[in-house]
Amino acid sequence: MPAKTKIPNSVKSLGEAIRYLREQRGMTLRTLAKRVDISAPFVSDIEHNRRNTDKLPLIAEVLGVDVKDLKRLDTRLPSQVKDWISANPEIVELLKDMQASGQTPAQLRASLARRK
Repeated sequence: MPAKTKIPNSVKSLGEAIRYLREQRGMTLRTLAKRVDISAPFVSDIEHNRRNTDKLPLIAEVLGVDVKDLKRLDTRLPSQVKDWISANPEIVELLKDMQASGQTPAQLRASLARRK
């Protein structure tokens, strides 16, 4: 099995990563769309970060990249997280406090882990 392709650090979004990988393989929008059984306009929407898809594992396979590497670039909140925030509006204030602390997410996570 060939090694998975790494996404460059300069790539900052899921759509940008998919476009980069597709172009690196000389693949057109239509070719990728056909291989994952979606329309070319839908692929374009994904590349422009306008749409989400449950076909991300298949897209990753076709593009030769680890699906985890693509998922880490997807900055949209999952619906269950949106629902949780909506049900707990104080979370927004907590997030603002966390941002104002000046700590990185890794530092905040480590602080929480120490308290367990």
